Amino acid sequence: MKESYYKEQLSEEQEKKYQECVELIEQGKRKKASKKLNEFLEENSDFLPALNKMAVVHIYQKKLNEAQKLLIRILDQDPDYAPAITNLGSIAREMENLERAKELYHQAIKANEDYGPAYNNLGVIYREEGNYAESVKYLKKARKKGSISYKLSTDKPFYKEPGCLFVAFLAVVLLIILYIILT
Repeated sequence: MKESYYKEQLSEEQEKKYQECVELIEQGKRKKASKKLNEFLEENSDFLPALNKMAVVHIYQKKLNEAQKLLIRILDQDPDYAPAITNLGSIAREMENLERAKELYHQAIKANEDYGPAYNNLGVIYREEGNYAESVKYLKKARKKGSISYKLSTDKPFYKEPGCLFVAFLAVVLLIILYIILT
């Protein structure tokens, strides 16, 4: 089932606490996120999205066995929970088992065709393998599914974002080339 199904089961207060955990993970504050997730899970021990987010924290901390145990626990309760399947794929990828990772990402897509991160991860693997046609195909689907985030951090100016700096660098290079050609 989709995360939205599980979130509908929460009270407004519980959903607010869960969302705070998600935001901490997105901000890279994993220790604080782990603490908040543990507190949340004390009250909501079977809330699969929170268990999945805890697995994500474990993956970032390179605690792959702990993450895998949580993900298997989730899939025992909901075999079609695409985020957990995708995260198992991420563990396989981390262990350099790319074929298994691709299988799991395809399985996640089969479970939920709208789950963008699975498309994104497949696109990344295909790009790393040099299969650019497949990479573009899956990355475009990821973008359509809303997997690629364009949010800018409000903590730092937009021009300090790596993507913005790269564009600025390309613009300067282009200007230099044009100057050389025209003079």
